[in-house]
Order: sequence, then C-alpha cells, then structure tokens
Amino acid sequence: MKKYIYIFLIFWSCDVIENKSKEIKDFIPDNPSLIIKVDNLGKFKSDIKNNTLLNELSQTDLKFNFKKQIKLINDFQDESELIICLNENGNEKIFTIITKDSSNNHDLHYRNIGEINIFSSSLSTIKNIKEKVNTEYNKFNKTFKPSSSFGIILSKYLSKRLINSTFDFKDLDLKNNLGFEVNVFNDKILLNGLSYVDDSTKISNNIFYGLTSSRLKNYEIVPKKASRLKSFNLSIYNNYKKNRKLETLKKDRLTSIINENLIEYSELILDEDQLFIIRLKDIKLFEDYLSENNNIKSTHRSFNIYDNALLDYKLTNSVIEYNYKKKMLVFKNHIVFSDNEATLIELINENLNGNTLQADSSFNNSLTEISSFNTLNNNYFTNSYYNFFKELNILSSENDFTENSFQLVQDKEIIHFNAIISKAKASKNNLKISKQFEVKIDEEILMNPHFIKNYVSKKLDIVVQDKKNNLYLISNKGNVVWKKKIGQPILGKISQIDLYKNGRLQLVFNTKNKIFILDKNGKEVKPFPKSFNDDITQPISIFDYDKSKNYRILVTQGKELLLYDKIGKKVNGFKYSKSNREITSSPKHFRILNKDFIVFKTGKKLKILNRRGRERIKLNDDVVLSSENIFKLDNKLITVTNDQKLVEIDISGSVSLTNLLNSKNLKLNTDNYNNIIVLDENKMKLNSSYVELPFSNYSTPKLTKINNNLFVSLFDSQNNKSYLFNKNLQVNSSFPIYSLIPTELGDMNNDKKTYVITSKKKKTISVYAID
Repeated sequence: MKKYIYIFLIFWSCDVIENKSKEIKDFIPDNPSLIIKVDNLGKFKSDIKNNTLLNELSQTDLKFNFKKQIKLINDFQDESELIICLNENGNEKIFTIITKDSSNNHDLHYRNIGEINIFSSSLSTIKNIKEKVNTEYNKFNKTFKPSSSFGIILSKYLSKRLINSTFDFKDLDLKNNLGFEVNVFNDKILLNGLSYVDDSTKISNNIFYGLTSSRLKNYEIVPKKASRLKSFNLSIYNNYKKNRKLETLKKDRLTSIINENLIEYSELILDEDQLFIIRLKDIKLFEDYLSENNNIKSTHRSFNIYDNALLDYKLTNSVIEYNYKKKMLVFKNHIVFSDNEATLIELINENLNGNTLQADSSFNNSLTEISSFNTLNNNYFTNSYYNFFKELNILSSENDFTENSFQLVQDKEIIHFNAIISKAKASKNNLKISKQFEVKIDEEILMNPHFIKNYVSKKLDIVVQDKKNNLYLISNKGNVVWKKKIGQPILGKISQIDLYKNGRLQLVFNTKNKIFILDKNGKEVKPFPKSFNDDITQPISIFDYDKSKNYRILVTQGKELLLYDKIGKKVNGFKYSKSNREITSSPKHFRILNKDFIVFKTGKKLKILNRRGRERIKLNDDVVLSSENIFKLDNKLITVTNDQKLVEIDISGSVSLTNLLNSKNLKLNTDNYNNIIVLDENKMKLNSSYVELPFSNYSTPKLTKINNNLFVSLFDSQNNKSYLFNKNLQVNSSFPIYSLIPTELGDMNNDKKTYVITSKKKKTISVYAID
C-alpha cells in the first residue's frame, strides 16, 4: 500500500511543478545589454507621453526601433506588467518583450509558453529562449518600487560606459551591473540605482575604498553662471590614491597642511576657465603659512589673491586630475585656483552679490531630489551644452534637458548611482503666476481635475477622468501615479474617507451602476465595487454624522434614496417615503444647533429630512426653487427661488424671502466660514465687497480658503476665461487666464503657496503657482 502512496505522491508533485504558474522574469534572453521592467503599463505610457524627450525617443527607429516597441505595447492593457530586453548580436540590435498580455496587431516573431507571450525582432532569440532563473534580474528587481515609471538593469559594458560618460572619467573600470529605477516627470527624469560591489578591487583600483559619504559644500561659493561643477569627497583619510602619494610628500610642510586637511575637492568651469576648489578642515593653518611667506599678489574687496608660482607644493588628488594654476584665492573656508585673476575677482563679486548656487532655488530644489550625502557629484548646467541622451548616442538631436546632476554614493559593498536630467528653468520675469507642469492624458477631459489629499506626503495629488473613462492619479510633481479603466463616467467629484480609522485615505465615487472605493494605489477595496441594477441618478453623498468615521453612503435612484454603511450593507433604520417627483440634487448633510438635516430637491421643491429619512421640516408648496444648490449660512439653509429671490430657512421651518432688484440668473455659494458670494448676472458681491464684470455666461463662483487667504474663482464658459479674486474682489494681476475648464485651487505642496489646476488644451492639465 505504501508503494502506491509513494507513486501517487511522485506523480502528484511532478504535476504541481509542471502546472506552477510561470513568471515573465523566467524567460529573459541570454546576455541582454539592457533590461527594462514595467510594473504598470498605463503609468509607463503616460509618463513617456508627458516627457517631451522620452516621447521623441519613443517615435524613433534608431537602433532598437523604439517606435515599433511602443506600437506593440499600446495594444496591451494598462494594468499589464512586462519586461523589455535589448540584445546586441554584432551589428544586429534585437528587442524582446515578455508579458502575460497578448496582441494580434504586430509583425514580430512570436512565441507562447503557457501564460507567457514573447515578442521579438529576432527569430533565433525567440527559438532559444528557455525558462531559467536570471539571478542579476532578481537581485535588482527587489530594489525597484512599483510606483516608479520603470526599472532598468544595465550590463557591465553599458554600466561602465554610463559611469565614464556621466562623470567624465577617462576609464573607470566598473565590472558590475548597474540597476536603477526611473521616475519620469514633465520637466525632469530621476534615476536612483545601485551597483553591488562584492570585490573592492572591481572599482578603479580602489578609488572609493574606505570612503563614506558626506555633504559636499563647495557649491556654496560657485556662481550661478558656472557651466560645470565636479566635486569629490575626501573626508575619510584612507583614500587609495591619496595615501599612495602621501608618504613621499611628508617633508613638504605646505603639502602636508593641504593634503592632511583636505575634505572636498572640486573642478569648476566658469566663463570657459577651469578652476579648482579645495575645502579644508582647518583653513587657519593654511592662512598662517601664507602670511609667513608674504606672497600676496593683490586684494579685492578684502579677499587676498596670491601668486601661486611662489608656493612650492604638490596637490594630492583622486578622481579629479589637477592642472597647475597660476593664481590662488582664499575665500572663507575654500582655496580657489585659477590661471586668471579676473575670474577669481568675478567669483568674489558674484558671491558678495548673492549670485551663487546656494542662493539658486532651482539648484536647491534639485538637491532635494537626490541624496544630500555624496562621495562624488558631477553637475552640468545649461551653458555646458552637455546632453545626456546625445552623449550616450541614444538621440542624435539636441534637446532642452540640459540641467544634469550625477552622483555616486559609497555605502560599504554598494555604490549608489543617482541622477537628475532636467529642463533648464526659465526666468519668471516678475510674473505673478508660474507654470509648474503640464500632463497629457489619452483623451479629452471628462471629469474636471481636482485635488485630493496624499496621506503619505501630506501634500495634494490630482484626479481626473478622460472620455474613455480612464481615471488618473497625478502626483504633485506632475507624473501619472496610476491609470485605471472605470468603464463609465464618474458622477460628480471624488471624495475621500478613512475607512479603517488609521489615517490612510481611500477614494470613493460612483458611476451610474457602481460605487467604487480605491486605495492609494488604485486597487479596489473589497467588497467594492458595489453594483446596482437600477441607475444611480446623482453623485453619492458621504455622511459622517458624528465625525466618528462611521460613514454612511446615500444613493439616489430616481425618486428613491438608499442608505448603506461603509462596508456596503444596507442601513435598515433609514426609511425614506418615495415622493412623486425625481430627486434633482445630490443630498447634503448639515449639522445645525446639534440637529441633523439632510436636504435635497425633488423637482423644484425642497426636502428636509432627519438622519432616519423622515421629514424634519415641511415647507409651503409656494416656495419654488431654481436650479441653484442648497447651502448653510449662519445656522440657516439658503438657496434661490425660481423667481430669483434669496430664500432662508431656519430650523423651525420659518421661511424668509429677499427680493434682489432686477435679478437675473442669480447664483450663490458659501463656505464653512460663513462667507456668502452672490453673482447677479454680471454683478458679484462677497459679504460687503462688490465688483461689476463684463456681460458673459459665468458659472457659480467658488470660495476657497488657503492659508487664511480667501479666494474667489469664476469661470466664463462663453469666452473660456478663468478669473481669480481676493477677499476684496480685486482680480489677480495675472488673471483672467485662458482655460477650457473651471480652475481648482489648493496648497498642493504644503508650502504656503496657492496652486491652480487649469486646462488650455483638450487633453492637457496644467498646474500653476501663484507667487
């Protein structure tokens, strides 16, 4: 009997192994030069489309025929995961795409292995692919975040070429693969990666051996107009090249002072002149030596410039090669070498005038994108004419991504590689409004973009839906975090709830047949989506009666109201007696003097319920309402009647009407601070302030309070203009602006600034900062 059991177990285990789900990572071709890992294809495509440089690259037929690759992957579902492998076989450039998605619209070689679909430009590559573990891929893949645009793994040859090019090494002998995640934005590309150094001799004769990272500070005295700055950290004494020479130099007092106190060494290109900058631990030792030798050449604005020919010393260097310079300046804790005294004088003047990288907000912003601790940093500025993609022979044309910063950080057996490849920032020319970014989406805007809270960053992200019913989450930096097919238009706006009472917010919204709750990654929270056979006819209402996060979801279906709890179960205690008229507004909840009011319109009549769905106040049928919404002001409900009167209802049900003289198309709005704004055709009044506008077709004005500043935004749909006013109804000097949609305001970066979402093209979202 045991024998049969063993035989059964053998066959059963073989069947389990044979039927184990295959993974795309197990079908990577042999010896790829480059591997691209895409976790979310929708995000990948959006990021490429919104970056002009990468979008141009995707349209080229150069080398690996990126154009054909993009054409293929455009057929795949947005949620797809895929791997792109680039191989070189002599002069033949081969690409292979591995995914679980499929496409019939291609002219490539194709192979199917179980769930895996493989597409390649090479027949031999397709034939020779076998299922196997790629240890290099597995090693780097665990460092890639799914939220990044994509991940890249470079072969040893390409890694060496990349490092030598970006750091301007003659030949740094890198013998390891390099992997990094790529985050693509409208105006920049961020690379964050690493190389595993399992043998310290594998990196350029131990250049980085014994080094750690620290803050580089020479940039603090570098003028903004510099074209390049390369800095190396020598804060750890046992550097290979430094120690190799130091023993032979100990007899020289000046050389010892410099080399034994040297903590940072930089090469600077300024006005096409090459300068070197040294930062010492103790500058006083060096200054004392200079005063003893009395070799001052000249003085400019209290700073001494020395004749370097009188000083006999040898500068020990590492990865930056020192060329002898005739002149020397001692400036604060730095020693600056140059052949031209005029260049040193210019450096002094630019510092005293505050025109340095330390005072440059654009440069400082770039520092926040990468590690503040460096071993080696190489910066190319706009006037250096360095182009990363052209330098690596990826693009033949020039591009405007001319601000580049590359960084190596030594960390024991790992060397981190970070980079920023960005557009040069244009001068603002004293404008009151400045563009932050633009984002292109696949189709025209359907649901107007609006801000939502990012509970991780404490800043604001943006949500928008296009006419193909794709929902996008866009970060405050302008990249698409995820894209999700919803299937139907979203009704109203997207709200946020804290479903689990832990500070993590979810998105909640509805289409005509479903209620969705999504987490921050766009994943559906079970048991949602909740489906309905009958149409939902208004945006759902989310109530949190007692601020306890025990949410109620009120659903409108024609003449009926249905109430659900936060897990989608029907609340039986809510009983609304269906009226004879359609519900024509999304129900709102107000707490007035400790009583709950649920208010909405049926036809042109107002319904006021308690939280159990029973009628709290019955109004006289003589009150006929316009299409304007219902608001709360000073413990009263207010709205507009059909004959353009302002109606106020107190908690006892008393109604008062105010007849505004010659009113036409009356619109009103309030906020949580008891401000009321009234637009009477072309006359707008906010509390006691008043302004008269050109005659046009205006939407209801919106009130937004940001950092104690009250703003009024107004959209002119007839002329596609958006206005922005302050609390005194004075229009902002940069407005009106052209816009296809009403603007949305918010403190997007939590930096006490006001940001505006608008759209000037049908498939584009623009974000501006008001200075």
